[in-house]
Amino acid sequence: MKLIVDSGSTKTSWSLLEGKEHRSAIHTAGLNPYFHTSDSVNAILKAELLPFIVTDHVKEIDFYGAGCSTEKNDELIRGALSGFFHHAVIFVYHDILGAARALFGNTAGISCILGTGCNCCYYDGKEIYSKVDSLGYLFGDEGAGSFLGKTLMADYLRKKLPEDLRNEFDSIYRLSLEDILNSLYNLPYPNRFLASFSAFLAPRQEHPYVNKLVRDSFLAFFDAQVKHYEGYRNLPVSFTGSIAYYYSKILEEAASQEGIHIGTIIKAPMEGLLKYHSS
Repeated sequence: MKLIVDSGSTKTSWSLLEGKEHRSAIHTAGLNPYFHTSDSVNAILKAELLPFIVTDHVKEIDFYGAGCSTEKNDELIRGALSGFFHHAVIFVYHDILGAARALFGNTAGISCILGTGCNCCYYDGKEIYSKVDSLGYLFGDEGAGSFLGKTLMADYLRKKLPEDLRNEFDSIYRLSLEDILNSLYNLPYPNRFLASFSAFLAPRQEHPYVNKLVRDSFLAFFDAQVKHYEGYRNLPVSFTGSIAYYYSKILEEAASQEGIHIGTIIKAPMEGLLKYHSS
């Protein structure tokens, strides 16, 4: 039995695959190694995964994870999993490879992730080729949830939000400057904190301020990531992730503005990964 794993910064999806049959799905917290230690990964596995799975039945694990871009980070995840899954061969891959396999299978294209964070690569049907690092929520992540939240929060604190949005924001969140700074500098997972404000933006996409904020964010993503790949106007550019999915109309409009052809937009890569690993 195979365990196929898609792990982002916010959540992780675990699916058991037996032959071509999908047995079950389990969801836990995200396991981005840039925000975790071995102890915290072990704690999540023990509390949120192991009660729902018979580890000895798993013979192979294919783990696609945000932050799994260095040998040190890969080993953190591999070491935690091997401590519980004693009979499994464990493969740890970058999440952008998982996105590419889910979106394109064995065909070529430019694969993009827009969720809590962002990423992008060229995929030739077998291998991925990356030219630009996403740089995370501090220096990059254009187009991602953390970027949307950071832009919104900066405008809120600088009193640049339109009055109607500011009043709605205050009535929902009731955040002081101290609350915001504490969440950003003292509490864990500041990227998730910033991305959480997509829940405020998404239902208000028709508002001129929100529409411009999101559109400009996607245009910044194209400039920072997609345009670095030769032939980006001729290749299909496909997306996975909650931000791409919930703001798909604005994403398609921004892409059209840049002469970019969008192939597919899916909320999460798991369905495509199950198809890829069962073929």
